[in-house]
Formats: sequence, structure tokens, C-alpha cells
Amino acid sequence: MRFTPPSRRPIPSVLTVACFGMILSAACSSSGESGSGGSSSGSGGKASGGSTGSGGKANSGGTTGTASGGTSGTASGGSSASGGSTGSGGKPNSGGTTGTASGGSSSGGSTGSGGSASGGSTGSGGSSSGGAAGGGSSSGGAAGGGSSSGGAGGGMSMGGGGNCANTDMASINIDSSGYICNNKWGIKGAWYCYSSDASHPCNKTGAIPWNATSKGMCMSGTNTSSGTVLMGFKVNSGPPGDSATPGKWDASQLAGFAITVASGSTNKGSDSSVLYIQYPTTTDVTSKGDAPGVTVPGVAGTPTTYNALFSDSVLANNTMDRKPVDPANLTDVKVALPSDAQSRSYDLCITKVVPLMAAPSPLVAAGAYGPAWTNQLAQAVSGVNGYAVQNNPFSMSGLPMSMEVSATATGVGFKYMAKQGASGNMPASFPAVISGWGPGVAGIQFYGPYKGGKTIAQLTSVKSTWTYTMGSSGDAAYDVWFGNSATPVKPQTELMIWIGNKDKMPLGSPVSGAAAVGGRTPYEAADNGTGQKVISYWVAQGTTGTASDLDLLQYFKDAASHGYAGLSTGSFLLGVQTGFEVYSGDTWTTTDYNITIQ
Repeated sequence: MRFTPPSRRPIPSVLTVACFGMILSAACSSSGESGSGGSSSGSGGKASGGSTGSGGKANSGGTTGTASGGTSGTASGGSSASGGSTGSGGKPNSGGTTGTASGGSSSGGSTGSGGSASGGSTGSGGSSSGGAAGGGSSSGGAAGGGSSSGGAGGGMSMGGGGNCANTDMASINIDSSGYICNNKWGIKGAWYCYSSDASHPCNKTGAIPWNATSKGMCMSGTNTSSGTVLMGFKVNSGPPGDSATPGKWDASQLAGFAITVASGSTNKGSDSSVLYIQYPTTTDVTSKGDAPGVTVPGVAGTPTTYNALFSDSVLANNTMDRKPVDPANLTDVKVALPSDAQSRSYDLCITKVVPLMAAPSPLVAAGAYGPAWTNQLAQAVSGVNGYAVQNNPFSMSGLPMSMEVSATATGVGFKYMAKQGASGNMPASFPAVISGWGPGVAGIQFYGPYKGGKTIAQLTSVKSTWTYTMGSSGDAAYDVWFGNSATPVKPQTELMIWIGNKDKMPLGSPVSGAAAVGGRTPYEAADNGTGQKVISYWVAQGTTGTASDLDLLQYFKDAASHGYAGLSTGSFLLGVQTGFEVYSGDTWTTTDYNITIQ
């Protein structure tokens, strides 16, 4: 790739909700479980998480009655996920603006009732929780205290019931109680949701996103370019409204979770956006609130089940931290809608969750893998039978495109529809399959079975087969990254093996006196635009080449033997990204691709 990116706009972090209707202040602060606001360190896009940090908007207790009786205590404000508009904590002991309820069962104000009944439209007095974060120790009813609001067509509950409603031990129950319990895996915990939109029902602590019409946990609304939208569940906690601090759960016996997502009543789904399925633990949440997970293509129309493995999980678009899932200390399972350069009008549901005792085979069945997605900022759909697929690792401010990923009998494929091209010698994008290091040059994650660590001398073969169709202007190439160590801060050398070429020249100049390798001429340049030396094995313009069981190792060894671009037999292979340098606004297709690094 050749591109000189300006200062990168970070991809939004996906934030972890630590408080889900609990009457706690400290538990809602930014921590390993809760995450924080501000910007992510990943490339491309503003960080989700609001303007100041964790804690959500400090509205609490509904609109009518202040609860002061019962067990009350201090109410935490907001949704408890990071990214609200005012910081952590919320306003203590609030419950509305009219009347007060005190002394156990006496009623407070003109509408708020005391005791265990809910007060006003959402707030409650006495011992029941009030609205979003009212005082008290228990929540108001199985379907929530106060009136239902929002949701994707069927309303949303506040609060929740302490009784277990599940009678099927073979399922992770999704019902109006918002409480997962009585299952053979021993998982118990509260469902939660969060939106950084202050007017959204999920911008309040204790919201249960149950939707009776869709029979799932649902959210709908608009996610702005700096917004946060997520829902999930704790794996070791009391029901919604419980005051005890959530714990961790040992998921070491699991390979991951199969999660079914569906469109809500308006059929908008994720509005052509990818989704993050994340696994926060007590050890893997970053200081920015990121947790490792799998990026999936989202949902549109037909419900889609994604098998999200712990082993496929990475910190999406994080260029500073690299953390695996720590299953022994799992705290949450959640689905998040990342922000993008454009707003997304969404309406989606989680309708089924199944713990995976082992990875299915195949993990992804042959055919289209989810719907097409149109994220303008950099994303990489991952966990596709050992591969990830990136749209454009250099999309700092947004690049219109559409991409559809597919699984094949032997590997992976994709169709990339560019909505704009480029001129000169600087491509508009580089859609590609990732094996190892990525996305792009700045991504430090490792996708698929190859996790780095092998030098050129230690490799025995790097064989690949690739069938493809190019657009009208650009090239098709293996883009290979090397480092001076197994896990460098950034790669030191780029090696490109051109397979097809419509009309482009490589960077640099042909190496004087160098012999061609496999009909490809070596070109060397001191800088590829991102700080790496580059050696390109170039094919002439007008070539539509093929790669059938091609061993890339011969090119690695040739470059190392001549010291091209600083390579040696001790250089570490970081990863291979195989795709297109796109210059024309048309369709680029990888029909089938596979690679085996040994």
C-alpha cells in the first residue's frame, strides 16, 4: 500500500456497562468493568463514549416523587456505561420533582407511591427503585417500575424482578424479568442496555430492553457519529436493581457464544453497520473501555446467528493495546453498534444466546456471511474461518463504500463496491483479507491462526490460492509486513507481490541488475508513505494474473538474500493482507482465497 495518512481519527471504543440498575455510586465509576469516555486509540473515527467520561447523564429517579423512605441509599445516575454527558455518579437520592415519599408504605407526592409500588411515571418511593436510579433496594415489579418507554416497537421495562422466570435449563433466557438464571451453565446475571442519547430509555440505569413483540432484547434509535449504543448481560450478578457488585464467572469450559441478532419491528436492523460482540473480563478491558471481541457484519431483515469465539477476539481498531479474552474471568457478554462517519438509524434485537462448548465445524457455513455493510470508517469483519476482511485501513474521515463478506468451502471471499476512486499514485482504499497483523499497517492485532513469531528462516512454506476480479483501475497484490521483532510497535518493512495490474507502477525504482522472480520485477523504495521501506515484485500493466498454490516464501527468501528494504532471514513475518489497491469507483471481488503459513 502507498498512502500518507494524516493524523488518524480514532475509531470509537465500545464501552462496558458496569452498573445495571444497581443502587451504587462507586460501581458506576470508570474502572475495569465500566470503561471510560474520551477517544479510542484505534484508527479512523471518533471515540464513542460521550463528551466527558463514564457515568452517563445524571438524571435519576423518574419525574414525579422523591424516594426517601425504605432502604433508599445513594442512587447512581445514568446508565452506568461510560460516555454520558456529565461524568460519573449522577445526582444522589433524586427521584423527580413533585412530592416526597417517606416512611415505608406511605405515598409521596401526587403520583409517587411509597413502599414497594412504583412512584410517578418512572420513579418509586420507599423500598422500590425509582425510575432510572431512584433510591431503594429492590426494583419495581417483574416488568419494571414505572411506565414502559422506548424500545423497538414494544416498549422497554425499567427495573426488574428478583424472581427467576426461567424454566428451561438448556437456554439462556430472554424475557421481561431481565434476569438470566436457572441454566445448566450456571450463568446468572442482569440484562442491560445503554445509549449515549440523553433522551433514549437506555440512557437510564435499570432499563431492561425487553420487547414483547419481537420476543428479544431490543434497541432502536439513531446513533450519531460520536454516539454509543450497546446491550448485553452480566454473567455473575443479581437481577436488575440488585445492590450487590457483579462478579466474574469462569467460562474456561466454553469456546464462545452463538448470538442471534434480528431486525426490530421497523426492519432497520443495524442500518448497514457492523456490530461488535465483545467479552469484557476483569483483566482484558483497556483504560479506554475496550474489550476484545469479534466484529460481525450486522443484521438486515433475516435474523443472523454469529458464532463468536474467544480465540477469534481482538481489540477492534485499537493501535495501542493487544489483549486476548480471559475466559476464566468473564464479566459480560455484549453487542455494540460502533459509531461511524455518518449517523445510523437502527432497530435491532438479540433473540437468542447459546454458550458454545466447542467451536462448530465449519464455524461459518459457505455462502454470504451476514448482510452487506457500508461503514465509512475503517472496520475489519473477523472470525470468518480463520480470516478477517478489512474495508479500508486508511479511512480517517469516511470513505463511501459497500462490502459483503462470504465464506467458501476452502476459505473466504468478499465483494467491495467502491463509491469513489483516486487519481495519481495514491489508492483510495485497500480492501483485503487479513492473516496475522492488521488492519493495515497501523493495526497491531493478530487475526486468524497465525499470531506472528516466525522469522523468514523459520518458515517452511507460505502457500496461497486466490481467484479474483479487479475493477477498471488499480492492482491486486499480496501486501506482507515484517518486523525486527515478533511484536513491534509498527512494521519495519513492506513486501508486495503483485498478481494483477490494470495500469499502475510500484513505488521506487527497479533494483539494478536484479533478476525477476516468477516473472515479477523487484522495485525498491525507501519510504512507502507510512515510514516503512518497501520492496515490490511487480507485474506489467495489463496483467490479469493468477495465484494457484503460490508459495510466497520464495519472494521472502529472495528479498532477504539481497537485503532488499532491510530484510534478512532474521526478519519476523507479521502478517499477510491480500487485496486490491483501488483507484476506480467500481466493483472488486475476491471469489475465493486461502493461505497457509507454516
